Amino acid sequence: MLTDPTAPPSEGLSCYTENLAGYLSARAPGSAELLARSVRLAVDRDTGRFSHHNRALNDLPDGRRLGYRGAPDAETALRGIAAELAERGRVLVVADSGALPWVCGTADAHAPHLLLVDGRTRNGDWHVVDGFSALFSGGGSQDPFSGTLSTAELTTLLCFPHGLSEVHRTRNTLAFGFPVPPPRYETYQWLVEERGSTKEELPGKAWLTGPPALAETARRLTADLSGQATHGVLEDVWAAAQHHLFRDNRMLGTAGTAGTVLSSEERQAIGITTSKWRELPRVLRFAANSARRGRPRPSLIDGAFTALADAEEQTLPLHRAHGYAASTAAPVPRPLAHQGGRL
Repeated sequence: MLTDPTAPPSEGLSCYTENLAGYLSARAPGSAELLARSVRLAVDRDTGRFSHHNRALNDLPDGRRLGYRGAPDAETALRGIAAELAERGRVLVVADSGALPWVCGTADAHAPHLLLVDGRTRNGDWHVVDGFSALFSGGGSQDPFSGTLSTAELTTLLCFPHGLSEVHRTRNTLAFGFPVPPPRYETYQWLVEERGSTKEELPGKAWLTGPPALAETARRLTADLSGQATHGVLEDVWAAAQHHLFRDNRMLGTAGTAGTVLSSEERQAIGITTSKWRELPRVLRFAANSARRGRPRPSLIDGAFTALADAEEQTLPLHRAHGYAASTAAPVPRPLAHQGGRL
């Protein structure tokens, strides 16, 4: 593995959307704003499935979309990845987060993680970009990475020899907001551009959004950390926090953008919501570590989510007025479709 100094600055997004944003930004202007305006948390009360966006982020201009491909062996997978790279100039691949050599310390778990492959060297090595940045509850951390990997190194990162767990399979399927069919083979996975669009409809009829979604999330998270259930909620809660911070930072203009014209009172209100989302990962790390020591703290989780729900409810009219409050049934407009250019 050879590093280079061109690692992109982190947008502070999740392990799926960080590198998806990188893929989209090179293809169409305005994709970051579309991503920010798509943010919403939806939870299926019946199954515990999460959806983080009200827009199918895998849908691209010119009637194209990103779809999964899979292969049972490395040779077939690398041929497919190389073909997509040659055609598009970049390709998103599904890597094992627990096998990334640029993680410092210990990652929280082995889980699917999108990486961006954007080139090859003369000797056949692969240039990989990972804009993701995080502190893990077990003490490890990850900074953005840019560098070359040998074919053997890339193959190791991409291999899920036993496929995905049901939680991870669901998370992959809903990673872009609405269901994208998983590949037949899960040992090696990547994404390709194909003709078509994604049906922007969530399966089932028990989806919650807004404060009810936060209450359901807190309930499931408390059950997980107390050992009463295994919903796999922690990663989705962390992702939700990063997405909502990204939304508010763009709205406030603290993400290198012009932001939205707001009064001082409105900026203060959004700032309160931002502070609650920013505090949530710290609370989660503390609660998770405390639970590992046999001392679950449900009141800590309940308090954090109650305060967060109150802040979100207070700012909902403001977010909605500026196009940053997305519901499940009413997706935000899609400006990308009118940008022109080939994806």
